[in-house]
Amino acid sequence: MPQADGQKLPVIIFFDPHAQGQIPVKEYAQLASEYKYLLIGSNDLHNGQSASQTSNIVSALLNEAVSQRNADEKRIYLCGFSGGAKVAMMYGMSLPEIKGVVACGGSISPNVKRDSTFCFVGMVGNKDFNYLDMQQTLAQFSKMNTPFTSVVFDGKHEWPAANDFRNAFIALDVNAMHTGVKPADMDWLKTVYNAMSDSANNCMASGNYAKASEYIGRIQGWYGSVNNDIRLSAFLSNLNSNYVYQNYLNKIQNLAVKEVNLRGQFINSVETRDLEWWKSEIENFKKSIASNDEQVSLTSQRLMAYLSMMSFSLASNEISSNNAESAYKRLQIYEMVDPDNTDVYLLYARYYLMINDREQMVANYKKAVDMGFADYDQYASDPSWKMLFAQPEIK
Repeated sequence: MPQADGQKLPVIIFFDPHAQGQIPVKEYAQLASEYKYLLIGSNDLHNGQSASQTSNIVSALLNEAVSQRNADEKRIYLCGFSGGAKVAMMYGMSLPEIKGVVACGGSISPNVKRDSTFCFVGMVGNKDFNYLDMQQTLAQFSKMNTPFTSVVFDGKHEWPAANDFRNAFIALDVNAMHTGVKPADMDWLKTVYNAMSDSANNCMASGNYAKASEYIGRIQGWYGSVNNDIRLSAFLSNLNSNYVYQNYLNKIQNLAVKEVNLRGQFINSVETRDLEWWKSEIENFKKSIASNDEQVSLTSQRLMAYLSMMSFSLASNEISSNNAESAYKRLQIYEMVDPDNTDVYLLYARYYLMINDREQMVANYKKAVDMGFADYDQYASDPSWKMLFAQPEIK
C-alpha cells in the first residue's frame, strides 16, 4: 500500500492459480508505488475450488478493499495468472463494480459486453501454451468494440516481469483518464504516446513490421487512433500492401492452424501411439525449437509446453483413478517432454506409492528435491498431493 495521504487509491486484486497472491504483489510493489495503486493478493484462491468457495473469496476481497483498505470504489481491477486469470475475467466481466481486468497467461471467452469505462489487458508470453487462446480472446474483444491492450512478452507460462507489467498500469491509467474516472494529465498522456510512437517507428526502421503493428495497435487501444501522427498513419495505410508484412501474416496464420491441429491430435496419440513414436515426435520438436526461424521455434516451444501440461494432467488423473498401466505410460511421455521439471518425479513418487513400491517412491521424491523442489508446504496442503506428503518417509 503506497503512501496515499488519506486519498483513495485504485486497487488491483491478484489471483494466483496456486494461492500465492504474494508473488505478484511483491513483484509489482515498486510499480504500485510509482503509479499509486493498492495491491491485494489472495493466498486462499486456487485452482480446483468450487464455485461457492471462489465466490466467497472474491466477495470478501472486494469488501476488504473498499471497507478496510480505503480503495477507490470507482477503480477496482482484477488480475490473475493462468487459472487465476479465468477467475478474474469471469467476475470482471459480470460485476459492474469491476472496471478492468488484467489477464496473464489465461483467458475465457468474454460473456458480456462492457461499456467504454471497462479496460481489458491481455498479457501472454510468446512461448506460453495459452498464447493462441489469448489471441482468440483479444479477437473477440475487437469484434465487440471493447477497448483492450495486448502485451506479448518474451517468456513462457508465468507471471510477466515487472517491466512488462508496467504496460498494465499505463493502460488502466490511460483508460481512466479518457473516461473521466481519473483527472487527465495531458503532459503524461503525451509522453506515453511519444514513447509508443518512437518504439513503433524504430521497429519500422529495422524492418520489424510485426512488432511495429503491435505498438500501433496499443496506441489505437489507448488513444483511439493515430490519425494525427503522419508517420504512423502512413505506415498503417500502406501496411496491407507491404509484401514482407503480408508474408509474415500468412506464415503466422499457417503456423497457428498447425499448432491448433497438433494440439487436437496429441490427446488421441497418447492412446494410439507407442513410446517409440513419442520419442521420435519429441525429438523432431526439439530440432524445430533449435531452428533459425523464430516463429517456427516459438510454435514448437509452445507445443512442447502444451505437451508438458497435457501429460502432467493426464498422468495425475490416471494416478488419482488408480489406473497404474495408463498412468505409467503418461508419466514416461511426461518425462520425455519435460525431464527438468520436478513435477515429473513427484508424480512418479505418487505413482510408486499407488503400487506400493516405497523404495522408488522415496527415490523419486529425493530426485525432485535434488533438482530444486522446495514447495513442501504448498504441495502438502493440496488435496491431490496430500497422501504422498503424509507418508513418513517424505520430509
